[in-house]
Amino acid sequence: MPNHTPNKLMYTFEDKNSEAKFKDLLNQYEDFKKDDTSSAKATEICTNTWHIIDWIFNEFPNIHLMNSIGDFRDTLYPLCPSLKIMHDIANGSKHSKVSRPKASIKKTNKHIGPYSNVYSRVYDQTLLEIEMEDGTTLYFVDEIELVINFWKDYFRDILNINDQA
Repeated sequence: MPNHTPNKLMYTFEDKNSEAKFKDLLNQYEDFKKDDTSSAKATEICTNTWHIIDWIFNEFPNIHLMNSIGDFRDTLYPLCPSLKIMHDIANGSKHSKVSRPKASIKKTNKHIGPYSNVYSRVYDQTLLEIEMEDGTTLYFVDEIELVINFWKDYFRDILNINDQA
C-alpha cells in the first residue's frame, strides 16, 4: 500500500489513497457500462477520472517530480488527450461553464434515438455525444474507455499498483 504525503489533511469517509480511489473508479466504470446513456453517471465518472489526478499528485511526488499540479497535468495530456475532455465536462458540470477549457468542445448532447436492440452506431440510437469545434463527433462511451485504460496502464506501469478490480 502506498504511503501518503505527510501533513496533508484529508476529508474523505473511506478512500484514503489513490489506489482506493482507483478501485472505486473501476467499479464505477463497470456500473456506467450497464447504463452508458445516463448523463448523471457520465458526469460523475468524468469528475472522478479527472480528480484522481489530484490524488496521484499529492501521494506520489517522488514519482512524478512536479512542483505544481498544472505541470503534472501537462505531462499527462500527451499520454491521454481524452483527459482534456474529462476536465471540461467535470468542470462544466460543477461550475456551469468552463473558464479555461482544455479540449475544443463545442457542445455535449444526449442524442435520443429510437429503441434498437442492435448495438451499432450505424443505427440511430441513444448516445452521449461530444461535438468538437472542428465538427467531429466523439462518443462519451469511447472517450471514457480511453481514460479508464490510460489509468489502468498508469497505475500498473508508473505507480506499480497491479491489483486492479
